[in-house]
Amino acid sequence: MYKYSDASDIYNDYSKRYKRHKKGAIILAPPGSGKTTYIRKLEEKDSLCEWIDSDDLFKDLGADWHHTMNDKLNYTRCDYLHEQSKYYGFRILGCLFYDYDPDAIVVLPFELHKKYLENRPDLDINIVLEVRRVLEEKSREKNIPLFDNIDDAIDFINRKLH
Repeated sequence: MYKYSDASDIYNDYSKRYKRHKKGAIILAPPGSGKTTYIRKLEEKDSLCEWIDSDDLFKDLGADWHHTMNDKLNYTRCDYLHEQSKYYGFRILGCLFYDYDPDAIVVLPFELHKKYLENRPDLDINIVLEVRRVLEEKSREKNIPLFDNIDDAIDFINRKLH
């Protein structure tokens, strides 16, 4: 059961650990693309990290990826949380969405993605392939910039928003 409520306590906590920007941004990438690893390396370097892993934030906000792909309510809530987080000036790197249009999309070259997935037995390859397809299609249809690596997507966002 979900309820929409005041999440200012959670956002205030994240403001102590993550940088808030004048403009937030969202980058989406399929599961197993290295998002969490990328964020953890950033967190090791900076006491106030620039990017948030949506898995962490959304879990704290009451939505997570441990739902089936057909759980429309959970993933629609993720769309709402993306927009809310962006409004608060956070930059999010994640995968959880229903019909959200991000600022950029990352889809790794297939062979590299396949290699990353070898370390993720918790992921269903069919779901990953479907998310790749949906994100590539969304990029084409909505003219959302598509990148083959996280660094280039983040560089694009930094140039666009500075």
